[in-house]
Amino acid sequence: MSTTRRKRARVDTSGSTADPEPVPAAPQATRDEKYYFEDGDLVLRAGTTLFRVHKFLMSRDSSMFKDMFVIPAGSDSAASAADGSKDETPLAVSDSAESFRSLLWVLYALPPELQAYLSSDKNTVDLDRLLLVAEITNKYHFTSIEEWSLQVIRAVVPKLKFTLSTSTLLVRALTLAERFSDSALIDTVLTAWETLVRTVSKPAELITIPNTHPWLTAFAYYAQVSAMKLKRYPLTRDLTLEGCDGLSPTHITKLLFGRWSLESEVTRLASSPPILPRTGCAHPASHEDDCVAQWRKAWGDAVNSKAAAALESTDLLGRLKAVQAHLAALNTRKSSHNGACYRTNREVAISTLIARKKRTLHEHFQLPGNFDASGFGSASD
Repeated sequence: MSTTRRKRARVDTSGSTADPEPVPAAPQATRDEKYYFEDGDLVLRAGTTLFRVHKFLMSRDSSMFKDMFVIPAGSDSAASAADGSKDETPLAVSDSAESFRSLLWVLYALPPELQAYLSSDKNTVDLDRLLLVAEITNKYHFTSIEEWSLQVIRAVVPKLKFTLSTSTLLVRALTLAERFSDSALIDTVLTAWETLVRTVSKPAELITIPNTHPWLTAFAYYAQVSAMKLKRYPLTRDLTLEGCDGLSPTHITKLLFGRWSLESEVTRLASSPPILPRTGCAHPASHEDDCVAQWRKAWGDAVNSKAAAALESTDLLGRLKAVQAHLAALNTRKSSHNGACYRTNREVAISTLIARKKRTLHEHFQLPGNFDASGFGSASD
């Protein structure tokens, strides 16, 4: 009786099928030096850092952590295994260790440490930490702490001196203010950025900072319009734009377009006073004929005042501030029977206009969609 021998499966040793790549082990986590408390009852992991903290603090202010601590009864999932009771089963958070550490700082800080951020000496304030606190407390719904951080940011930003190297802090602050719809913080950041732009020797350096908010870039363009000079060569038709070293043809085209747009806006100022509010007017029936008429005349005089006219034809914000100063200095006691309305509301009108012009400054440097800047060459310095 013959027996059929079963053939052995051939093993391919040609190397055409690669062995599966080994799965790298998860990075070893290390305990945080400051926020790993032996008496803590909750272990969290941010990146490769372990934090052992106290649940009662993490549950304050109706935060999201209250829900994170609840594990459904009878659940045997991997998620329930990570119960945060020990280093081997931490609750994982998606934040960086630095960001999460800022949350723990504000939760564990003593009152004198927090009060120091509201002191008169603002030069030593860690704005980066405050921004991290505002971002992460918003994420985890620590409502009252979030409001505290925004209050402090609004208070300290005007007192800090920013440089080119710290300008990214203002970019982050503006992004934060927009996310929270914090109008006061938006205006505060724009004013601080405007101050920074005036202090740098070359505004063009701020134009080329990547990932900058359009509102902030607009202030750099605005300052560069005054810094650049158009040089004409005698006996030729050649022109050179000086002071724009390092800028691309598109940048230069935006500058030239913005210059024309700003000059046009300044020209319209005299005939375009902002609306005078009716709030508090003692004689609303005559508001238009009396208060507004007086306002229009005062506005025209202020726009054409020596202080305003002495400024560059492109200095829209400078001229508005000169108008504001001129109006504030006017003696209106004998100007009308309803002077209180005019005196009270004129500052509201001009302040609102200046704030709006700052937020829309970037529109002056927006090229039309079909605009071709390829024909422009590089500028010389």
